Amino acid sequence: MASSENTTTSGWVASFRTPDDQMERRLRVGGLSATALTAAGTSWDAVVIAPLERGLAALDALDVPLDSGYGVYADYRRYELIVHVAPGTAAAVVADVQGVRVLSRGSWVLMPTNGDGTWEAACLSRPTGFRPRYVDPARLCAAVLAADEERGARACAH
Repeated sequence: MASSENTTTSGWVASFRTPDDQMERRLRVGGLSATALTAAGTSWDAVVIAPLERGLAALDALDVPLDSGYGVYADYRRYELIVHVAPGTAAAVVADVQGVRVLSRGSWVLMPTNGDGTWEAACLSRPTGFRPRYVDPARLCAAVLAADEERGARACAH
């Protein structure tokens, strides 16, 4: 896991942007054809982190590369980050992390099917269909907690 001092400006937090007017229009008109309800727990589970920037900071801390086959999505409406992890791996490690939940077998997730997606399911990094890559949920949760501690320390220092 990288320390926050090693986080580069080309990371997840730096690259994230609130949708501009053009993207906002595409997300709004995407409609039902731009998303599909997808069953979790077969090919992947999902870790949902709120707020979205908290999850992005955790991906930066883990040095998860942008656009390298990891499934990472934004729900702009709920302001949450959705990260694909290997099926059956997340439930035990996420249980006690406030603002983090798991979507696994029996859960359904709205996923983008093409382009940008919609406000509820926008693609930040597409998984590769041939060999998907997964973020380790234990390391992801540890990074979320570390980011929380760092934010708390910065808030106390000001």
